Amino acid sequence: QEIITTSIRLFAKLGYRDVSFREISEACGVARTVLYRYFRNKRQVLDGAVMQVVGRVAQKDNEIMHAKLPAAMRLRQICTVVTATLFDNRDFLCMIIDYVMSMRRANHDMARRIMQYTIGLKRIIHTLLVLGVRRGEFREDLNTDVLTDILYAQFESAVLRLGVSGDAVQADVLDRIDVILKGIEKK
Repeated sequence: QEIITTSIRLFAKLGYRDVSFREISEACGVARTVLYRYFRNKRQVLDGAVMQVVGRVAQKDNEIMHAKLPAAMRLRQICTVVTATLFDNRDFLCMIIDYVMSMRRANHDMARRIMQYTIGLKRIIHTLLVLGVRRGEFREDLNTDVLTDILYAQFESAVLRLGVSGDAVQADVLDRIDVILKGIEKK
C-alpha cells in the first residue's frame, strides 16, 4: 500500500508516462528488486491503485445496498460515499486523468477499460432508482436509465473539476445530487 500511495503522488506530480520504475523505487526508498516482488511493472502499480480505491468504495456500497433502509436513503448514502471518495483521492484522480489522456493520445480506446470500473456504480444507482419507483418512494413516471446517467454525470463533473481546474467543492456536488433526488421523490 505504501508503494501504491507513493506512486500515485509521483504519477500525479510528473505524469504516468514520465515516471519510471526506477523513480518509483527511489521515491519509495526501496531497491527495484524489492519493488519487483510486488509489481512486475508500473502498469501493475497503476492497476493496484485503481483496485485499492475501487475495492474500498465497493465494500462500502455493498454494506449500504444490504442495509434495511428505504431506496432513497441508500441512494443518498451511495452518492455521499462516492463523492467523499473522489474528494479524498484528488492525487489519484489527477493520475487517472493523465493516464487516460496519454493513452488516448497514443490512440488507445479507453472506453471499455473505463466502463469496467464504472459499470458497477451505474448498476447500483439504477437498481436503487428502480427499487424506489417500485416502492413508491420516487415518481412512477421516472426514466431510470436517463436519471442514472444524470446522477453519474455529477461524479464525472466532480472528477473533471477536481482533476483539471481544482475548483470543485464537495458540499456543492452533494447539494446538486440532493436537488436531483428531491425532484424525483413522490410527493
